[in-house]
Amino acid sequence: MNHDEVDCAEALGRLFEFLDDEIDEGTGDRIRRHLADCEPCLAEFDVENHLKALVKRSCTDTAPSTLHLRIREQLIVLRDQIDG
Repeated sequence: MNHDEVDCAEALGRLFEFLDDEIDEGTGDRIRRHLADCEPCLAEFDVENHLKALVKRSCTDTAPSTLHLRIREQLIVLRDQIDG
């Protein structure tokens, strides 16, 4: 695989970062190219994007910043365990 390409594991593994615009532009472009060529990953993206939109519409309360921080920290720990 070309170093400029993203495989399914990377595309799906970074999907939430992609949806939340939390990755750099180059990586985002690589993921967009992958999604354009990979129907299973595009389908997963569509499901997650739709779910995110539904949650956003349904939730009017804002979570405390401490909760946001705790969730991010736990996601990093889990990602390190999976990658480790």
